[in-house]
Amino acid sequence: MRTVLVTDGSETAFYAAVFSGWNKNAYLTSKQNFQPALTDELADVSGIDAQSETKAARVKAALQKIDARALHEIGRILLSGNDEKEQTAFLYLKEIFRCKAPARDKTYLPVVAAATDLYRQIGKEVERLKGFLRFKETAAGVYYAACAPDNDILPLLAPHFIRRMQLPFILHDISRGYALCYNGERTVKLRAARAEIPLSEREEKISALWKQYFNTVAIRARANAKLQDTLMPRRYRKFMDETVPTPPADKPDRKE
Repeated sequence: MRTVLVTDGSETAFYAAVFSGWNKNAYLTSKQNFQPALTDELADVSGIDAQSETKAARVKAALQKIDARALHEIGRILLSGNDEKEQTAFLYLKEIFRCKAPARDKTYLPVVAAATDLYRQIGKEVERLKGFLRFKETAAGVYYAACAPDNDILPLLAPHFIRRMQLPFILHDISRGYALCYNGERTVKLRAARAEIPLSEREEKISALWKQYFNTVAIRARANAKLQDTLMPRRYRKFMDETVPTPPADKPDRKE
């Protein structure tokens, strides 16, 4: 019989579930619509009770002694949009404890390879959005940027933009329905499925200017959609004013 531990999605709940399921045939998930088998035994794990915090602290302390870097890796893996992220992190953690040494170089093992892939995917998307994220000045003077990343990476992006901008801003994850709001001193997480953001008059003019510029300089006959998709994935474009679709090239008149 398999024990399915359904966490609330928090890191504390994950490590508490690791503690509870260590010596069992356990499967860890945070997917609320998970479909168990008839023989599965289900258990919910919360990250907000004292017992879970104690269990999580014990696992993290033990991991710290063997491979402190793995704490960072697992933290990132848990931000993945992959449905198997908790189980992948769990199996990776078990491999570390099994050999009582760092396991990240053992990519010939499927459990390590899967964990490494998720970790790298997070890093790639963070680097992409550092360049592709577009902030717009609102009428209130706060800068707003919307996105719909594959992974839950706003917590990783916020420190970068705090250092770079040094201004109040809002990062809005449309797909997950929440926003990180920085007021110049601290960051607050708010639930926000969608938002109507009035832009400043200057922002409206800048947006119109960008669109005019790209329509003017575009050479329709040399449009290379495949290269554009490689350099700038389509899923990021709807939030970028400068990515105005280029009209298809006119076909030459057919000679008789």
